Amino acid sequence: MLRLNLLLLGLLISTGVSAETSHLDQGQLSCLLEPSSQVQLSSEVSGVVQKMHVQRGDLVEVGQVLLSLNASVETAMLNTALSKVEFALRKVRRNAKLYRKKLISEHERDEMLTEHRLANFLATEARVRLQQRQTLSPIKGVVVERLRQPGEFVDETPFLKIVTLDPLHAEVVFRADLYGQIKKGMLVKIYPEGSKQGYIGEIIIVDPIIDAASNSFGTTVLLSNNRARLSAGVRCNIVFPAKK
Repeated sequence: MLRLNLLLLGLLISTGVSAETSHLDQGQLSCLLEPSSQVQLSSEVSGVVQKMHVQRGDLVEVGQVLLSLNASVETAMLNTALSKVEFALRKVRRNAKLYRKKLISEHERDEMLTEHRLANFLATEARVRLQQRQTLSPIKGVVVERLRQPGEFVDETPFLKIVTLDPLHAEVVFRADLYGQIKKGMLVKIYPEGSKQGYIGEIIIVDPIIDAASNSFGTTVLLSNNRARLSAGVRCNIVFPAKK
């Protein structure tokens, strides 16, 4: 009798585990592959576009020059500031021997050193203003939209849109009854529409709040795309759970 009860208990436990697993496994969830980040770039300062260094579809790296504004005034200001630095430095060096011989006062020497430091500060400011005439890429990605051409005026309005395609994101919505079973770090298998090839993704975000209207909650899946095998904008299906 005891042996029969143990067998029945084991059967119930295994049935429960199987039911829970099948509950998570049943069906496929639809999704859409999206860029993991996107940036709409604006110029730090306003001005006329001298050169756009990229076209739609170009790959860009962090720190790459994307836009150059006309900088003739800023270039002239920097050259003037650098000339003042050189002059102030020559003045300090020229009078150093006189100071050692006590032929000029401490006050006069201090004025010359201060003049040199001030010239350096002004040169630094001019250099920053010149650098502001260029816009650099803050991310590694692909140019998907170019909104300005050489000769056009730019201000705080975006002139370029860049997206990151490695990694990709997939937004997935789960039923509320699965809340607590879907956890950050879990793996899923993603099948792009029309493909039998599956790709492993990892859940990186689980919404902390259930949407009452739809009785569901959202998650974000991270998917490596280092060989550009997948394209953003493609519909996909997700099978849960997955194993590496």
